[in-house]
Amino acid sequence: MAERFVKCAKLGRELSGLPKPPFSGALGQRIFENISQQAMALWDAEAEALMKKGMNLADAQARKEIMRRMEQFLFEETVAAPPPSSERMVTCVKFGKEMPALEKPPFPGTLGQRIFENVSEQGWGLWDEQAKIVLNHYGLSLADPEARKFMLKQMEEFFFGEGAALPADWVPPGQGGKGAPAAASKGGAPVAQSK
Repeated sequence: MAERFVKCAKLGRELSGLPKPPFSGALGQRIFENISQQAMALWDAEAEALMKKGMNLADAQARKEIMRRMEQFLFEETVAAPPPSSERMVTCVKFGKEMPALEKPPFPGTLGQRIFENVSEQGWGLWDEQAKIVLNHYGLSLADPEARKFMLKQMEEFFFGEGAALPADWVPPGQGGKGAPAAASKGGAPVAQSK
C-alpha cells in the first residue's frame, strides 16, 4: 500500500497520514483526512495522561469528555512557533556543531521542546529516514498506540541516547557519501607503483 500524506491540522505541514480512520464516525473520518501519524502519537501520550488521572473509557461521560479533548487537542491547539528572528542557531546533538535550528518545535510536549532546543533542521531531517527504517524493520503501524509510544522512545534514543552523535567525518547521502564516514580513497587495494 502506498504511503498517504496529509496536511496535518495539528502540526501545520505535510506528513504521513494514518493508514485508516482510528475509529468509526465523523470525528474518526476527520482525523483520518487531516491528522498525521506523528500528531496521533502526540495524542496517545496526552490520552495516557488522562487515563492516569482516572478517566475510564468504560464510563460514557468520561468517553464523551475524552473525545471532546481529543478533538480540541488535534484541531484547536496547534504547535506554537517561536517569535520571528533572524536564522536561529543551535548546537546540534547529531552533528556536534552550530547549525540552523528548526523554525518551531516539531510537536508539543517535553520531547518536542527538547528537540527544538538541541536539534538542527538538518538533524531533524535524519529522523524521517530513521523512522522509516524502524517502522519497516519492526512492521509497525502508527495506528497502534503502542507502536506510537515505541516510536517516541526510538526518536528520543536517536537524538539523545548514548552514541547518538554522528561520526565527525560523516558525509550525508547525496553529498558524496552514503551516510557513512568519508572514504579516504576511491576504494580497493593500494596500487603498486612501478619504478
